[in-house]
Amino acid sequence: MRLVGYIRVSSEGQANNTSLDQQADKITSYCNALSHELVATYQDVQSGGKADNRKGLQTALMDLMSGKADGLIVLKLDRLGRRASDVLTLIDKELQPNNKALIVIDMNMDTSTATGKLVLTMLAGVAEFEKTQINERTLNGRKARAKISDYNGGQPQYGKKVENKELVLDPQEQKIIDVIRRHHKSGKSQNQIAQYLNSKGLLSKQGKQWSSTTVGRVLDRLYPATRAS
Repeated sequence: MRLVGYIRVSSEGQANNTSLDQQADKITSYCNALSHELVATYQDVQSGGKADNRKGLQTALMDLMSGKADGLIVLKLDRLGRRASDVLTLIDKELQPNNKALIVIDMNMDTSTATGKLVLTMLAGVAEFEKTQINERTLNGRKARAKISDYNGGQPQYGKKVENKELVLDPQEQKIIDVIRRHHKSGKSQNQIAQYLNSKGLLSKQGKQWSSTTVGRVLDRLYPATRAS
């Protein structure tokens, strides 16, 4: 099988301490041992995390797509991507549609073989696990922010506004809430309160006239226990 090698380090220091040479030597030894033809080896140093930011990897993929090679070979999976999901995306979008193999030496993974395809299935499971973890961290982060500041993006509730990414009281809207509270205590209906606010030219959060419904939402927040019952 004709293969294109890919090696990568994330810093100049790693390049200077022969890490690139070590990767290249092991790839060459692997190809010689299994009688694969190593067409070329490309490298990236201080490259971005995404595959499309790496010139060396993109050149290797161009060799594959042009028919110069049958597969891509790397020493370790993390040379292709930091997460299994990144590698899986590369396989799904670039390699498999073009019938190109991926060989990862330290995993004994060759996607052109039955065993390699089994490893690929396991990799997909790891990628799904990573995705779940990321989603959980994102959700937990949102909950934590909401717990701290009562704000989690979007338009704040009436009576509050966002300043420097923090939720604070809006003095003008707080005055209107006080008007709604006083009129409610005096026995006026939600519709009567809305009519009063509109007669004074006071607008809702959306810049529209008040309605019985929008007044009711403010009252629900003012008196959650009694309103729920």
